[in-house]
Amino acid sequence: MITMRQLEALCAVIESGSITGAAERLYLSHPAVSKIIAALEHTTKLTLFKREYRRIVPTPEANYLYDQAQRLLEGVTDISRLAEELRTLNSGSLVIASLISMGQQAIPFVIKPFMASRASVDLTYHVRSSNKIMQWAIAQQIDLGIAMTSMRHEAVAMEELCTVNAVCALSPGHRLADKASISVQDLEGEPFISFAREGVMRQVIDNAFESSSVQRRHAATISNSHAACGLVMQSLGVSIVDPFSAQCFVPNGLIVRPFRPAIPYEFQLLWPRFRERSKLVQTFVPHLKRGLRRYIASSGFEG
Repeated sequence: MITMRQLEALCAVIESGSITGAAERLYLSHPAVSKIIAALEHTTKLTLFKREYRRIVPTPEANYLYDQAQRLLEGVTDISRLAEELRTLNSGSLVIASLISMGQQAIPFVIKPFMASRASVDLTYHVRSSNKIMQWAIAQQIDLGIAMTSMRHEAVAMEELCTVNAVCALSPGHRLADKASISVQDLEGEPFISFAREGVMRQVIDNAFESSSVQRRHAATISNSHAACGLVMQSLGVSIVDPFSAQCFVPNGLIVRPFRPAIPYEFQLLWPRFRERSKLVQTFVPHLKRGLRRYIASSGFEG
């Protein structure tokens, strides 16, 4: 059987033009290289070198074998390099899915510094609904999901990622814009943009108004906080939304105020239970948690 050492010796002899040169390159003795070449000739049943005027000259068969050996050795080098990158977490793949509220700004804010020194990592990043992310997690199609859901499934492990308080979203110039915070009583009679009844937060927000006997005027029903903020910007009503989504609209003039009583938004990590966590994924998660803490602190969210 031909060995990698034999191919290395063949290439070294051809490239250096002598057994002595090959020995220096391979950090071997002259007899050791001669023995390796002899073993290669015996294995292949080919004459690979001839001596002409005190020079060692490769045969056509040796030159052909050299071309093939070069490609093979380059491939081994690439594999070794890839293995080293995997050990140092500079290569591999990472499939992340985030719900819309965190997926627009917060998670990209965290991913950027993580990827800055990992140009060889194959990143796949999805921004979808929590229900879709749960489906992917159940099917073991992602490495990590970021969602807000009350669903549970035996194929998915869950843990808390972070908790932040809801905010009140007001249109530019709204009558309540000068208040430092908005209470449930402040919204008496206001046109209100609500989540769909099957949404995680609909009942929580409704309970806050009902327990204070505050009446709102229904303005619209939406599926997520981004949609709510878009309608608020058009002065169609006010809404209670997550602060991650609201932050995306602040540069365009959205007024965001703390809401009382506090309504927590609890975000979760979804782990596909039967998909093995790579070292890269295990390294990313603490980075994710630290990065989100920085993002929340810099944005002034309440948690």
